[in-house]
Amino acid sequence: MSFSDDLAKLRDGFKKQAPPDQFDVMTRATENLAESGIIEAALQQGDVAPEFVLPNALGIDVSLLELLKKGPVVLSFYRGGW
Repeated sequence: MSFSDDLAKLRDGFKKQAPPDQFDVMTRATENLAESGIIEAALQQGDVAPEFVLPNALGIDVSLLELLKKGPVVLSFYRGGW
């Protein structure tokens, strides 16, 4: 199953469970995000990431440059701390 298939399955499951007004809000937000051009501006597989410093899960600042000195880096972004 592709990532797109996974997303479609999640969307369909959400649509079955969510109140219609919540589903409509999520649909509009997704459309607005796509129309913003963010997809075209995002880094793609194989692109070189710019240097940055971000807090890790423990709130400690981490530099991409310093991590790359140790080897390849995998980034995982998550929202929320619940």
